[in-house]
Amino acid sequence: MWRFSSPQIIFGRDSVEHVETFRGRRCLIVTDEVIKDLGYVDSISKYLENHETVAIRADEPCTDDALELAEKMRYIQPEIIIALGGGSVIDAAKAGRILMEVDIPPEEITPFTDLEEYGFKGKTVLVAIPTTSGTGSEVTWAIVLKDEREKRKVIMANVKTMPEIAIIDPFFTYSMPENLVIWSGFDALTHAIEAFLSSFSNPFSDALASNSASMIFSNFIRSHRGEKDARENMHISATMAGMAFSNSQVGIVHALAHATGASLNIPHGLAVSAFLYPVLEFYSERGVKRLNELCLKIGHNVLQEVERLESVFEIRKIIDGSEIKMHQDEIVKKAMEDSCIVTAPFVPAEDDIAEIIERMVERCMQEES
Repeated sequence: MWRFSSPQIIFGRDSVEHVETFRGRRCLIVTDEVIKDLGYVDSISKYLENHETVAIRADEPCTDDALELAEKMRYIQPEIIIALGGGSVIDAAKAGRILMEVDIPPEEITPFTDLEEYGFKGKTVLVAIPTTSGTGSEVTWAIVLKDEREKRKVIMANVKTMPEIAIIDPFFTYSMPENLVIWSGFDALTHAIEAFLSSFSNPFSDALASNSASMIFSNFIRSHRGEKDARENMHISATMAGMAFSNSQVGIVHALAHATGASLNIPHGLAVSAFLYPVLEFYSERGVKRLNELCLKIGHNVLQEVERLESVFEIRKIIDGSEIKMHQDEIVKKAMEDSCIVTAPFVPAEDDIAEIIERMVERCMQEES
């Protein structure tokens, strides 16, 4: 038996106007300092009467950030929480919404945790409005937090963390800086590909994953040029990819990206963009049949398309291969401990992970020379 989970999704231009239906209810807008400075909060608050705003730091949230946010939520007691921002903001709001009601360590929130046994009643409605097109956090029940003391990523996952409503309005993506367009685009593409290749894939996730990958291949470069219709398509694609991997999970690319990001503080989107091709090449050489199925389904040679995008956006020139090489043992260890390893097409050995890292490093260092 399998279960497909998704929020209610409201999408398209001007879909943010849906927040007007919350008028008169006590709302808390959770955002970050950058989004607030851009004036995007005003595009939400003008529809509301009774609201407060909490701006968290514009960085990947750590466990302490989530606990601090939960304390503020507990004090404000909102009826509706509106998370406006990228994946970091949405993840923080998802974690805070749970931790405001239950007193357990964040790392103990797993798919097998019965949060109602700890007193969770779901007192608030969580509305996610992404301002980037990559993480898919607005439609997933996964949360990624940093443990700054142990330099590792804490993966929280429970169906109760999923927002009730996701509003996918491309307006917020029109002013995304170029580097964010690239990193978020690769993140969405990786979600789509890994969701299809996952050992937990299913017909529902396959349909979303394959269509999302196809749309991203067709719109990524035009989105980077700033074409509004391509930005809108990428925004929808990212949410579709989020729905896909939320219901099938990801694999080795994300395990390596989480490990590298924790060890070297590399942005997640950059990390996945560096590891995507080497992992797919590794799969191809080991005869992962699902990779060929994906190519046939979307009408693209996935490896060639990923390499093309990697070249267009000069990914290998940005990554410091020598630094990753220096921390290889640490990255291997953390990747092998990552839960994403379990849902890869096959569970790799430490030597496999080391080989993938070495391939990635070699490609980057060839670019440097």
